[in-house]
Amino acid sequence: MWKNQTCTLTSKDFAILETMYDRRQTLADPVRQILKHKLDIAVVVFCEDIDASLVTLNTRLRYRISDTPSQSAIITQRPMEGMVGQCLSLQTVRGLACLGLSEAASISLPRQDSAVPDRLVIEAILFQPEAARRDRLNQDLARRSLRLVHSADVDIDPPPDRFRK
Repeated sequence: MWKNQTCTLTSKDFAILETMYDRRQTLADPVRQILKHKLDIAVVVFCEDIDASLVTLNTRLRYRISDTPSQSAIITQRPMEGMVGQCLSLQTVRGLACLGLSEAASISLPRQDSAVPDRLVIEAILFQPEAARRDRLNQDLARRSLRLVHSADVDIDPPPDRFRK
């Protein structure tokens, strides 16, 4: 079902998945199956080093399931009240399946009834918090650069007559 699938996670996302796995007791639970698979194959990187085209926690993405129309959502740790339809929680099969995938990647989702599995495709990363943080830091660094305001070699205003000898 998930052969040759890559999964790159930040150290923070990996720690969250480990905790979720330890707390889930139902072995037949599809979320637990995906959790175990992701923890087994994950490549863990620092938040600063994660590629901007990868899905991380709090990423806004556009995805589709099989042949259905595209949807956009934010990957959240828990279900968010008042944001129905705007969030995919890591506690759901779809939300968890997205985590660690890159743009244009797809994954087969396990189903309770042994029917043909749904195919989830990541169409686009609309916002990734780690990439936004890097961009903001780079802009701040560019603004803080020093500018030469006055050169000691060039005399713009000659000294007043009283200082000349």
